[in-house]
Amino acid sequence: MNPLTYEMHCRLIDTARKKVPATMYFPNVNVLHVYSGIVQRENVWLCGDRIAYVGQDTPLLSDETEVCRLKDHQIMVPAYIEPHAHPFLLYNPLTLGSYLTEKGTMISVNDNSLFMAHFNEKELNAFVHALNQTGLHTWLWWAYFEEGNPAEIDTLSGWLNNPLVMQGGELSHWLPLKFGSPDLYEKLFAVRHSEKRMESHLPGSSVNTLNLFAAGGVSADHESMTAADVINRLNLGYYTAIRYSSIRPDLPVIMNELATQPGLDLSKIMLTNDGASLPFLKQATHAAMIKQVMDCGISMPDAYRMATLNPAVYYRMDDTVGSLAPGRIADINILESLEKPEPTNVLFEGKWIVRDEEKVMQPSTFSLEHYSNRADLTHLPDACPLQQTTSVGIELQNSVITHPYSFAPDSELAENECLLTYICRSNGMYLNTRIKNFSHALRALGSTYCASGDILLIGQDKQAMANAYQKILDGFQGITAQFDETRALSISLDMLGVMSNKSIGALSLEAEQFMDHMKKSGFAFDDPFFCLFFLTELHLPYVRLTPEGIIDIKSAKIIAPTQ
Repeated sequence: MNPLTYEMHCRLIDTARKKVPATMYFPNVNVLHVYSGIVQRENVWLCGDRIAYVGQDTPLLSDETEVCRLKDHQIMVPAYIEPHAHPFLLYNPLTLGSYLTEKGTMISVNDNSLFMAHFNEKELNAFVHALNQTGLHTWLWWAYFEEGNPAEIDTLSGWLNNPLVMQGGELSHWLPLKFGSPDLYEKLFAVRHSEKRMESHLPGSSVNTLNLFAAGGVSADHESMTAADVINRLNLGYYTAIRYSSIRPDLPVIMNELATQPGLDLSKIMLTNDGASLPFLKQATHAAMIKQVMDCGISMPDAYRMATLNPAVYYRMDDTVGSLAPGRIADINILESLEKPEPTNVLFEGKWIVRDEEKVMQPSTFSLEHYSNRADLTHLPDACPLQQTTSVGIELQNSVITHPYSFAPDSELAENECLLTYICRSNGMYLNTRIKNFSHALRALGSTYCASGDILLIGQDKQAMANAYQKILDGFQGITAQFDETRALSISLDMLGVMSNKSIGALSLEAEQFMDHMKKSGFAFDDPFFCLFFLTELHLPYVRLTPEGIIDIKSAKIIAPTQ
């Protein structure tokens, strides 16, 4: 999304005045006006990457004007907007953004936490600027922070000054704010002072907690699990993104309930797949979510607004995106009907990306090579440490929620138990424990795929686990697994150990195979990828792996130290 220059500003006005020829002209097309909810036949003129006119008049034409005549049944709608993306779940920002654009979602607001952990401020700014020069998608960003690290106030304030940064968040640690953390007070004020938005992560929170965060400047939350959660947030002024992800596919249940609420104002509701992992992403596009919303009894205009106008208004960019109106970016989806939200034609910034269901976008010249560095291995132990170091294990309650349990270190593994070794990349500290409900028939799995970038080894065969560790020492990054004598699989993730350069289609096939093997080996929950990633993520209950050891999230105490 390039800023409008004075020259382009003048050209846009002169195109509307019919003093300059339109670059593209759509005569007599059906247009969904999201502001009114009305579908109307219009003439639509473009000037470069902007819409110059929508109405009954005809533009000045030249030999260079592209005249595009649509079929009588086809309809134009605005580009879809993803308000809450995590662009590093096997895929990377470039491959995810390109895929979303093909499916009609041309703008996303992205989590920057992983990149902030690996890049300095100059590198991060260069990275996000280079992405947006590819002409494949519009990547916008968060300013991620929690209490203390990872972002000090100067870093946070500097990042908030970037015009591609739309909000602070997502703030998930509610206890420090409840106890009056000066650090959070200062950071929340920095976001407020920047006049950017502020998002929280508050699953199951009471009205009192929601009040506290709203008083601190939080303006949106995406963790509603019921219709009552949505209404509580709306009542307090929160914009509310409703999820359809592999571990929280709440959208249809919530929408069915909301559809029964007469007179409910839906203008603060948005749709998100919340960083859907593969292969679930393929069924969690905004087109698919809009269809689900309509199937639940929500009106067509409201369903489309949830993916277009509502997030544009929330992020204060509705003067630029979110509707088909003069002055807006020419991000346009062309549908066969409003009942079928997946576009057959996609126009991104006035250029064809998909035409008649065929991709016509040019390959990106942007290279991820500079960002695909391998992490330093010098601090890692030379051999896999196998001696048990604690009697406190981790029990999975679902894909991401964990509880501690006790075991006798010299006892045989139970059927639903595996050995678990955690090794910190930065200092070589390690922990040998056990994990329940991950598998009952897994020889070994080695993974650099986790939120912290550290190393996880899981399995029931110590030698196979040692072999997986050696593969990582030899330079492999990603997930490598030996399920039994005949079944083995590796997913290479060369970008910071968690992302692949492969296309979404190719990567999705690998992810599907891995999930199938994991299910056959006894993984009983929805998503083993989220499970691996979040074992070292500190915003989820109840215990997690850290360089200091297993931490109890609620008390912030280490209950099993590393060695």
